[in-house]
Amino acid sequence: MLKEKIADRFLSSAKSIGTDRSRCLRMRYNRNSCSECTGMCRPGAISIDEDVHIISENCSECMLCVSACPADCLDMQSFDFHSVLVRLRRIKNLVPVPVLGCNIKNDLQAHVKTPCLGFLSEEHILSLSVFLDTGLHINMTECGRCKNSFIVDVIEERVKNIKAKNLNLPGNISLINDGKNLGYGDAGYDRRGFFSAVKNLTFLQAAEFFERDDTVPASQSYSDKKIPAKREFLNRILAYKKSNNSGLLENYYFTVHASEDCDNCFACVGMCPSGALKVEVTGEGRKLSFSSALCNGCSLCHNFCFRGALRIDKGFSAVNPFERIIAYQHQ
Repeated sequence: MLKEKIADRFLSSAKSIGTDRSRCLRMRYNRNSCSECTGMCRPGAISIDEDVHIISENCSECMLCVSACPADCLDMQSFDFHSVLVRLRRIKNLVPVPVLGCNIKNDLQAHVKTPCLGFLSEEHILSLSVFLDTGLHINMTECGRCKNSFIVDVIEERVKNIKAKNLNLPGNISLINDGKNLGYGDAGYDRRGFFSAVKNLTFLQAAEFFERDDTVPASQSYSDKKIPAKREFLNRILAYKKSNNSGLLENYYFTVHASEDCDNCFACVGMCPSGALKVEVTGEGRKLSFSSALCNGCSLCHNFCFRGALRIDKGFSAVNPFERIIAYQHQ
């Protein structure tokens, strides 16, 4: 259908990976040892020395580095996952099951096509499961014959990890390797619905076009605070579910503790890339406050603390991760 061709051409146009060295943990602090992207890169296309380099002739565009990066140093240019969610949600009640696939083949059956499915992190999969509560099929029938066939094991492992955490998610995400098991069906539209869909997709395309300006370079300042996209997805899930979130908080959120060795130098606040740490002015003076909703557990604050006063624990057990709490309290 026309609307599908319009949207797929737009959403699948992102084939390059951009880098922002100010987001790289090793660029922010040279003693940090993060190797998530290089560890995932099978072709060895990523180099981190004085800068973050992608060797284009080696890159297979599997997007595993993008899904592995905890801080958004690596990003799929011109690709909007929120638009993918919106399109799939729009048709979830019009088809047997929504189908997500990649753009490797024009005739691959999928309602929404994206660049290589290696971009699917656990946070992306969680978002698909929660916001597509009727279920989703991910069409991986051609993945085994692709140059990026190695992504299959990675994505299967991520889905397995999510299921092992017993998160009580509403939607069922199925990885389909055999076409016989694919529940694809054309979305049915009446005349009014069809033109409404085309209008909405055209508006989306126009909005994205005007928002993108290649003549103005994106800010790459180390002082800028930015919440990683994967953390934003998790926060949207929490705000949407509003109940039974203990599993998410236990497995995907963090808590920062500061001991009495903290001397209130607040160097950690400047080092934090996401704004999770902040100077809080109280009646007792200035204190270090912490927001779990903004923290991606990168450990830069712990690495950088000269007095070794900061500790990051996996899990958040307080009432509201969106509220700031005092990271320590002197006795």
